[in-house]
Amino acid sequence: MSDIDHLTLFTQFCGFKIVVLANRLGCDNGLARIAHDRLIARLGDLINLMRDALAAERNLLLDESSQQNRNAAEDLYWIAEEYAHRWLSDRPVPLLDDLTIDLATREVFDAHARRWRPLEDGGPWLRNVRDAELCGLRRIIDEIAAETGVSFSACRIVYDASDGVTL
Repeated sequence: MSDIDHLTLFTQFCGFKIVVLANRLGCDNGLARIAHDRLIARLGDLINLMRDALAAERNLLLDESSQQNRNAAEDLYWIAEEYAHRWLSDRPVPLLDDLTIDLATREVFDAHARRWRPLEDGGPWLRNVRDAELCGLRRIIDEIAAETGVSFSACRIVYDASDGVTL
């Protein structure tokens, strides 16, 4: 059994979802609304994962010889693996743009054109979107990372190095 406190994470993710929903009311641009909506969806995924973990923990308290108990132990294992590899990885979960680079062919996937492009020394790069453009969402993203370990990124793809590049 993992040492993840599913109940605490469940309540934290629910609380952050409420905070993001409330913060979305003050959005004054489409980019901020998109970032808020995507974060709300990701938090919903995390809430569902923790809800499944709590159900498996309840089933684990049943008679140890039952099939439901054995299934619950396996479910908890796979939930812990998904949480660790999908949500706690060293790479933040993108809310806006993300670069997919194939180093073997030196190509980058252009999500807007939906095709692979040659990777050039002149770009593309990821630029962090300023908190003012996100209507305060960056502060919430930082709080989520500090309290739960799950990190999110809010970046845009730019092709000009003078656009304040951050990778």
